[in-house]
Amino acid sequence: MVSEGTPSIGMFLSLSATLAWVTLPMTSGSFESCGLVQQHVNPPMSASSTQNEVHTEDTRGLVQQHVSPLMSASSTQNEMHTEDTLSMVQLKSDDGIKRVTKENGARSKDVLFREASRAQMASCRAHAPKVNHQDRKPEAGSVLYVIKTYSGAYENRLRAVMETWGAQVPRSSLLIVGDEEHKEFPMLRAVMETWGAQVPRSSLLIVGDEEHKEFPIHVAKECGADANLGLACRVAHGVELAAKTPGNWSWVFVVDDDHYVKTDNLESFLATLDSSVATGVGCYGCGAGGQFNYCRGKGGFCGGCGYGFSRAALMKAVRGHEAEFREQHLSVAESRELSEAREDMAMSCTMTDRLPDMKVQPLVGSGIDGNNAEELFKDLSRDGCNTKSSIWHWIKPEMMHKVH
Repeated sequence: MVSEGTPSIGMFLSLSATLAWVTLPMTSGSFESCGLVQQHVNPPMSASSTQNEVHTEDTRGLVQQHVSPLMSASSTQNEMHTEDTLSMVQLKSDDGIKRVTKENGARSKDVLFREASRAQMASCRAHAPKVNHQDRKPEAGSVLYVIKTYSGAYENRLRAVMETWGAQVPRSSLLIVGDEEHKEFPMLRAVMETWGAQVPRSSLLIVGDEEHKEFPIHVAKECGADANLGLACRVAHGVELAAKTPGNWSWVFVVDDDHYVKTDNLESFLATLDSSVATGVGCYGCGAGGQFNYCRGKGGFCGGCGYGFSRAALMKAVRGHEAEFREQHLSVAESRELSEAREDMAMSCTMTDRLPDMKVQPLVGSGIDGNNAEELFKDLSRDGCNTKSSIWHWIKPEMMHKVH
């Protein structure tokens, strides 16, 4: 079925060694067969027994209405069959109510955590120490950037990173960790940057024999693509990979695929610190206070600011102890009390547990996040390339190019 507004002419492009670069629009499937039960499970639900009973009774009556006419055996068999069916539906209904309530509670907690983190990040920004690092000249390759991403973001958020600030970082200093490979085809890229860019994506069918690869992604095969344990696992994979990376790097800095990093400012700031001392750098204090008590009340680094570790910290906590490090990290990530699978809490808690004497250094240069776009661009318009900010979070792909 062609959705409204879709051009009537489809263009079929066949190239050797290419993949369907463009994602075609999809229409959502129909769930009419689930409608009867869904009507009684989806309305606003609380965990109270009264509401559960109301929904269960409604469902019981609905099932009785539709099931009873179909039963032609003896009344005893009918009653037994009906009771079995009703018991099963009641169990499904109760399970559905509990599941939806749990999911809604998790989403609400995620929202609260994000808002609390934004407040902590703003506080860190306001109280960051004054450090004059503008004249520091860091050595090339002094920082390894671990970019955590997944296959669903390769063609939007990661591409925006690699077309802006990521293009200025030597490939040897980029550790992009995802769940799948990404293949590159130069001829297809040339098409898509010229005449193909003028064709609506819905009118392009690019068919090839292999997947598309363009970015140097390290695939964490042992991790999932989800944003909970899968993401925490990918971060641990990236940190372990960094510890094994040769070269004269001094710092490892962990960012998301929706961070914009002004690398000269960040690297100049890190150059003012002693990388021979086990140090963690970032906005510390997320996950502590209020209803959050992660890592035994200590909390950890706010992932929204980005966070990093000195070479000395990684050599002591990870290098040569990779299996032990991953086992401990997984235990922390799976613990509801220590991290609840939040990647920043899991890594922070693992590192502080392994290095109790690790120095925590406040990050200088955390910028206004992309959710306050008007204020962000007002600051950039005023300061331009002389901005003292080093990193901005929640930057959408279209904003990434504008910031750049």
